[in-house]
Amino acid sequence: MAGIIVETYQSSVVNHMPYDAFISMINASGSLHETWGQYASAIVIGGVQALLLFLGIGLSIHHVTKAHSKKLIAAPLLILSALAGILFIRGGDGARGLPASYTGAAYSLLYGYERSTEVIKPREPVTLPIVNSLNGDGDIVLLVDESISGQYLDINSSQGVYSGLMALKSGVAVNMTLRRGGTREDYVRINGSMPSIWAYAKKVGLETVYIDAPRTGRIFDNMMNESEVENIDQWIEFDDVPIQRLDYASADALAEFLNDGKRQFIYLQKIGAHFPIHDKYPDVYMRYKPALPRGQFLNISDTGDREGFSGSRESWITYRNAYRNTLIWNIGAFFDRLLSKADLAGSTIIYTSDHGQNLHERGGTGVVTHCSPDPKPEEGLVPMVVLDMPQSGQRPGAFDWDAAVAQGKNKSSHFQIFPTVLGMMGYDPKAVQAIYGTDLLTVDDAPFAFNYQFNARLGRAPSWKEIKLDEIAYPPAGDFRPAPLGKRGLAIAARSPMRASAVTGTK
Repeated sequence: MAGIIVETYQSSVVNHMPYDAFISMINASGSLHETWGQYASAIVIGGVQALLLFLGIGLSIHHVTKAHSKKLIAAPLLILSALAGILFIRGGDGARGLPASYTGAAYSLLYGYERSTEVIKPREPVTLPIVNSLNGDGDIVLLVDESISGQYLDINSSQGVYSGLMALKSGVAVNMTLRRGGTREDYVRINGSMPSIWAYAKKVGLETVYIDAPRTGRIFDNMMNESEVENIDQWIEFDDVPIQRLDYASADALAEFLNDGKRQFIYLQKIGAHFPIHDKYPDVYMRYKPALPRGQFLNISDTGDREGFSGSRESWITYRNAYRNTLIWNIGAFFDRLLSKADLAGSTIIYTSDHGQNLHERGGTGVVTHCSPDPKPEEGLVPMVVLDMPQSGQRPGAFDWDAAVAQGKNKSSHFQIFPTVLGMMGYDPKAVQAIYGTDLLTVDDAPFAFNYQFNARLGRAPSWKEIKLDEIAYPPAGDFRPAPLGKRGLAIAARSPMRASAVTGTK
């Protein structure tokens, strides 16, 4: 079975399977039906190869003399043990180019070792002191997008893609850490044993809402588990909505919650620009051409094969243009829809993305966009925007986002979002900072860097990639000849005085 997993992965992504990817495949077992729908042929081929190997080994044993059979049987076991030992010492690295059967079996041994030796503690109850019942009167929304690179949006570049946010009055990352908190030095323990964001919200009397745009069937994604779900009052999914309209539907759902007069903590997981992006936008939003061919991935939300995409410089031009078109629809049109329907009086929305993208803006070839062993800085550069509309006579203690932008622009990180939300809920800021670190209102002296070895395993330390803004590769203007998009959903200048505070951050 382990050999099938490795062979299927490697034939699908056209690259070797690292140990982290093996663990990710196991954790994503809830998406097996989607995987089968797209990669059935690769799974069948991998299964046939594994079966032939199994039969070949099994049949050959009958022709081996008793004098040598034990030695021959022991040989592969010794090789496997030696390989597992080497991989353990190297933190899971070192299996590139080896047969899938050995790689998969060795990874299985390492995984079994980790599971048998890890200390799983029950999640702790909420003990932080509450100093204000709520820091504000409206909803708190954590809006998490997929695969959005900050340098592609108009909030960060004069040539950026329409986001629906620039016309607001302007003062100017991962999923698990956003829901469970963590610091650069202590995210593993906090992720694994401290209360989730849902538990903190329930403690202060907020109704909890999870809007899950990409998934249906209540599938646990991004390492969500039962301990989190038990504190979620409403879990919203969109069973009958076409994938192309999932974010649009989530905007309507969020607007309804913002308008219902109840105090709520709302976590919205968008579909954003997660690959495949060929068909994530309607035809009318194809402003940037030439783009990727359309029609093949209309019913696929977050994975897809690479048929027809070679990773050449020319194919990356079409990819970047399809990405731009997707951003117009799943960000620009999303915020147009949301802000035209929702009453945000007293509420606050924090918007960010899980990670950025390396779309080969420097002209290189290949097929990797993120989560690479040696990442480009663009993979960690994400948008971070705060939307709030103060109510008249709002009591002291509300957050001063303008000051936060002035001191935190291009210095903030995902680690600061969790303590910020706890402060908005009314928890004691000093007690919060002692556990979860600085919030977005506090100057963070940590390097502007992102962790690309988040799941550091087998004794390895996390690896950090510094982001130097003067070295960021912006999308080439020569990719396209812009076509007029028209007036559909792109005018919001006449809105009420909402503030959009933009702080480009790292994941």
